Amino acid sequence: MAQTPDASLTPKEVKFEDNHLKRMFLEHLNSIYLGKHHLLDFFEEIKEMASLNQLKLAIEELKSDTQKQIEQMDAIYVSIHSTPSNVSVLGIKGMTLEAYLSVIKSVKTPLERDAFVLFYVQIIEGIEITYFKVLKNLAKAIGYNNSF
Repeated sequence: MAQTPDASLTPKEVKFEDNHLKRMFLEHLNSIYLGKHHLLDFFEEIKEMASLNQLKLAIEELKSDTQKQIEQMDAIYVSIHSTPSNVSVLGIKGMTLEAYLSVIKSVKTPLERDAFVLFYVQIIEGIEITYFKVLKNLAKAIGYNNSF
């Protein structure tokens, strides 16, 4: 097991063992993978809530993109000789539950619901961008193929 880095070291001086980086990479990959599966169901639910056809089409495109990303992650698992494992994705589930309750359980006009749906979709995109940047940086640090 890797020892805790000395507090006096700068971030550039901190070194992790390769197996530690690989474990962190796999944990993040699992979180993203399971989060994406959860989002497929969420996108279907909010598509039904949306009233604007353009928003419904955008959500359908998100669903399609998410399915393609899951397929790409399946290929990553194969290339690193691993399989997805069950990890907690409570953060994304909590956020989607909040979105669901904000849109469904409160009395809103169709336009207000659409605005809330769009707001939460943008939050999800921001989270995904951050998560993929972390994953990309970990992959680079390990020396995994840049095609990830």
